[in-house]
Order: sequence, then structure tokens, then C-alpha cells
Amino acid sequence: MIQDLVQNSAVLERAGLAAAGLSVYAFWPYIRDIVLNRTRPERASWLIWALLSVVSLLSQAYEGADGSLGFAAIQAGGTVVICLLTFWKSDGMRFRTEDSQVLTATAVGIWLWAEMETAAYSLMVTIGMSCLGAAFTIKKAFLDPASETMATWVAFFVSALLASLAVGRLDWVLLAYPLYVMGMSGSIIAAILLGRLRQPAHPPEVDTAERRHLTLSVMSLERAGSPSETAQRGS
Repeated sequence: MIQDLVQNSAVLERAGLAAAGLSVYAFWPYIRDIVLNRTRPERASWLIWALLSVVSLLSQAYEGADGSLGFAAIQAGGTVVICLLTFWKSDGMRFRTEDSQVLTATAVGIWLWAEMETAAYSLMVTIGMSCLGAAFTIKKAFLDPASETMATWVAFFVSALLASLAVGRLDWVLLAYPLYVMGMSGSIIAAILLGRLRQPAHPPEVDTAERRHLTLSVMSLERAGSPSETAQRGS
């Protein structure tokens, strides 16, 4: 039955459209949470992804892409917006040491990408550079799970799963990127969950004696600053 569904062109088309819609939607909760200071994205990761998405968009336009160009433009636009927000919410437009290292590695990767003669080799270089960006976010998601938006990565994971099903055949060149996105998103989701598990469910309670001492200190400060107390001392 699954094989019949995969071979059904209408089902594959719907899966592809659903994958595209979900991947576009995934940017919204992330951007919203950055603006509301709920999410603190890893700038090095989004810097890599933004550069790759822009280069990919330009290369597709150069090759004469038509139908897929709009989707690529939306993906590049969403990634660039998040990248700019990471600069706005952290150190402004100043570059950190790791940013310079990321730019250097990405420049080398883009040069290798341009020198590759086959699509398969170019794809492997792209995935390799993207993995470098993913490593930064996976580490941060584990150490600070509250700094990431779970809904975004779940949406990316499901969209990549649907995109893999939309391929409709065992073609590793076509399957490589959606499978990579599944692996990356799944790793970030796992890092968030593991990071939550390693953190205490409840903050440590203050010792009873220490709590009593703090309460008495606050009460004495309040009495010392009250108007009636001040008037009595003045008389």
C-alpha cells in the first residue's frame, strides 16, 4: 500500500506542496520568538545557512530555474532575516572571532562548490558546510534548550520527511538534502529534549533558616523606611 502511495503522482505532488508550505511556515515562530526575546539563535549557524541559501538562489537563477525559484527565494529570505536578527539581538553588526572563522570556512566551501563538475559533489560540499552550522546550534540547544524554538525544528523535520516521500524513488542525489535536513532537525530536537532533562525540574529550595533570615531582613528594612518610623526618630 505504501509503495502504491509513493508511486501515485498526485500524492507525491501533495507531499511536495505540504513540504514547501511547512518549511516556509517554520520561519514564523522562530522570527516571532527572536523579536520577543524568547529565542536566542546561534549567529554562526545562521550566518552559514544565509550565505548558502543566497548562493543557491543565485545559482538557480543563473541556471534558468523557473518554478522552483520562488520557493528558493522565500527560503533564502527567511534565513537572511533570521541571520540579520541575530546581529541585531547580540553584538550589533560587529563580527566576532567565530564569525570570521565561519566566513572563511564558508568562502572555501563555496569555492569548492563552484569548482565541482557534478551536482552530486556540489551537494556534498553544501551539506558539509551546512553541517558545520548545525553543529553550533546543536551544542547551544543542549546547553541552553530554552534558547531555541522547538516548533520550528519540528516543522523542518516534518517538511523534510514529506520532501523525501515526494521524491518517489530511491535516488540518493535527490534524497540526500531532505534526509540531511531530517537528521539535522532531529538532532536539534533531541539536543533540546536532552538539555531539558539535564536541568532540574524545580529550582533548588532555599534553606528554612536562610529563608527566615531573609524575611526578617526585608521586614526590618520596610519598618526602617516607613514614614511613621521616620517621624518618631525625628521627634
